[in-house]
Amino acid sequence: MRIPRFEYHAPETIDEAAGLLKRLGEQSSLAAGGTDLFVRMKQRLITPEHVVSLAKIPGIDEISFDAEHGLTIGARASLTQISRSPLLGDNYHAVSQAAHLIATEQIRNMATVGGNICQQTRCKFYNRAYVWQKTVAPCFKRGGNVCHAVKNSKRCFAVYQGDLAPAIIALNGRVGLISIEGAKTIPLEDMFRGGGKSLFSISRDAVLKNITIPAPVNTCFSVYKKYRIRDGMDYPLAGVAVGLHKEGNRIETMRICITGVWSSPVLLQEAAQSAIGNRLTGALIKGLAAAAFDAVHPLDNLEDTLIHRRKMVRLMVEEALMELSRR
Repeated sequence: MRIPRFEYHAPETIDEAAGLLKRLGEQSSLAAGGTDLFVRMKQRLITPEHVVSLAKIPGIDEISFDAEHGLTIGARASLTQISRSPLLGDNYHAVSQAAHLIATEQIRNMATVGGNICQQTRCKFYNRAYVWQKTVAPCFKRGGNVCHAVKNSKRCFAVYQGDLAPAIIALNGRVGLISIEGAKTIPLEDMFRGGGKSLFSISRDAVLKNITIPAPVNTCFSVYKKYRIRDGMDYPLAGVAVGLHKEGNRIETMRICITGVWSSPVLLQEAAQSAIGNRLTGALIKGLAAAAFDAVHPLDNLEDTLIHRRKMVRLMVEEALMELSRR
């Protein structure tokens, strides 16, 4: 099936892109690498009349680091750039690791960090062929009033499956946004509203300019674990990112973020806070893995069973922490 017809816009500044999104409204979509957007258009999940591309905006595909501001990744930096950049090194290992585990090499060459973060939620009852869509009542995400995953539900439970967001959140990453109202920087986790249908809390005309991750003060370790059925291409059915700082052999800060189990990334703040000041022992690791299992409650709306995805979260948290304890 061909992509539906649309008008292509190629602004040369982010301010111009934000203005176009504001003026064109609901009939416009923003494109970076396009690897997610154009697939959804081809499936007729969305049919925007206008596509606003970031391809001609200079400087937003660069990666830089300095000791004061830390790591800065332009929103249009490709996943291949991120996975191979020596600037990420050991301190930002989870981010480069997550980028490397996304899709295939050909897609990573085109796909961008901004696109991966801002991808839409998914559901096995929504991401289907156009012919299948015509045989069932439209769900909330397609403008209807039913959820096929949760009967009699009043909301959409589609799942967020981005890989990079949890890794960046685990390392206290922030996003720089530009809209017609000006520029602002917010913690990445604050971008997410939590609903399957309306995923983001930012305005429609907001354009993601960059991601910044602080420079580590003390020894920083991070790791990302991903569960999927086919290693070569699948979205995460569950993913776990852990970032921690140690002072001596005790945990100074820890953040655990989970993807693929809810309509937004799940940050386990209470469990991670309980680890502060302690050594990363086997008993503590088991306790944190159990806390992750208790905290996540995936639904039966992706390819694997909900109970197996939940068990995989516990296993991946344990594996991630065991790996970090050996470094």
